[in-house]
Amino acid sequence: MAHYNGKESVKTEKSRQKKQRAKQGKPLSLQGFFVPKIENPAVVVETSFKEVKVFDDGQMFKAALSKNLPCNKVLFPGDRVKVEDGVVTAVQERKSTLSRGHRDGTRVNAVLEDKIVATNVDVAVIVVAAKEPPLHPRFIDRYLIVLQGSGIEPIICLNKADLMTESDSQILSVYEKLGIEVVKTSTKSGEGIEELKALLKGKDAIFVGNSGVGKSSLTNTIANLSERTQNVGIKSGRGRHTTTTSKYFVWDKDSSIIDTPGIRALDVSGLSIKDIQNFFTEFAGLNCKYRTCDHVHIDEKDCAVKQAVSSGRISKLRYESYAKLVEENCEKK
Repeated sequence: MAHYNGKESVKTEKSRQKKQRAKQGKPLSLQGFFVPKIENPAVVVETSFKEVKVFDDGQMFKAALSKNLPCNKVLFPGDRVKVEDGVVTAVQERKSTLSRGHRDGTRVNAVLEDKIVATNVDVAVIVVAAKEPPLHPRFIDRYLIVLQGSGIEPIICLNKADLMTESDSQILSVYEKLGIEVVKTSTKSGEGIEELKALLKGKDAIFVGNSGVGKSSLTNTIANLSERTQNVGIKSGRGRHTTTTSKYFVWDKDSSIIDTPGIRALDVSGLSIKDIQNFFTEFAGLNCKYRTCDHVHIDEKDCAVKQAVSSGRISKLRYESYAKLVEENCEKK
């Protein structure tokens, strides 16, 4: 029999319900807060449990959320909100939402449900590095799937371009052939910075990618900030986290950047094989012998996609990303 002393805190029914909601992966509701449009809205810049920082008319100030809801569970950088007497009373309906699955490898902001990273984004810059950490095309492919599913335009940015190898160039050319904008930058030399700014001007953008690729350094350079960043860990060669929460910066008229924490791995689960195939647009128009071909568990003589890989028409790296996603999603079913 269990014994409890008088110092044992008794959980209220309300706290038990909150814990149960977290276990079930259900986000707290903002029902009643969303409205179609807010005149002259403030923009959420940063969130914590008790309050949010909002940007309005060139100034930053703090606000609380009514009805005792935790701010960092229901409001996110990029949200347009109505603030009255220091309290957020309404949230404008979002034009886009970028989220990632709860199995993403990250040291910060671990949650049990899908994690919303930012809202109201026009374009997402997938930042990768030539070295420290090295370029991983599979990570790019996974983010492209997330962005396509969110209806957000992608741009691939190779930072630390002064360290770029011929192999890196070949990998990037695969995405250029798919019609994806690719820009090469260096915050040390200034290479590509003006080109990236031109692509982002007049848009609400978000920088995403692994730790240590230079997202914060790029944000600081574009927004002319002096926020400190850290170098990549020498022993592991993997990036250290320099940003622990998503933050919002206005750097020009109608131009903003949301800088996000780096993550180790991006979970893309719950997709059907057909869904995955649709994301790999280079497969379109290739007719396999079998209509239900998954392009993985079948002999090459019967699979037009495998034949296209062998002939060089489809990138081997892209196909390997596809096959890995198929295997992962099959295992989870």
